[in-house]
Amino acid sequence: MKINHYLILVTLSVATLFGCSKSKDDVKPETTSLLTRKWSFSEVSVKTNAKTYAIPPSDEASFFGEDNTITFNTNNTYSTVEDGKVIEAGTWKLSGDGKTLTLIDIDKTTTDMTVNTLSDTAIELATRNVDVTKANHSDEELNIAFVAGMLLYVIDLDNGGTVDFSKEPEPKSYQVLLKGKAL
Repeated sequence: MKINHYLILVTLSVATLFGCSKSKDDVKPETTSLLTRKWSFSEVSVKTNAKTYAIPPSDEASFFGEDNTITFNTNNTYSTVEDGKVIEAGTWKLSGDGKTLTLIDIDKTTTDMTVNTLSDTAIELATRNVDVTKANHSDEELNIAFVAGMLLYVIDLDNGGTVDFSKEPEPKSYQVLLKGKAL
């Protein structure tokens, strides 16, 4: 009988310990308030299945408007600079966990971006990883592959860049990575 009491006591103790484990949902500052501001993306890179290519800043290599800046407004719209003017470029929304930023441009094209880092001074975003070997692509995947291809075009040796893509492995996937700072 003493052993049964001991087993019950140990079982209850173990259950109590595991039942009181630390929450996996860490309390974070309001993600939306961190996002709503103007951001300048100074580091853009294209990640393929084989390598990550840094894209130097230039007029031809911007992801957001002419000057590679985007402003996330509190009314869930975002704006960029086109032809020297600030224009409303679309709407945005964050997932419930704050880890996915969805951009819907004025043409209704949706782009989901993973929020890797977000603070009051820094942001890191990543597009979906697009497998270019598959047959059918969504509009979002086609958009990402097109933008990644254009960014790589800028650094191609044949176009005045520094990378000789004739000696690089043929990409099977593309992902655009963006690092920015608050303005």
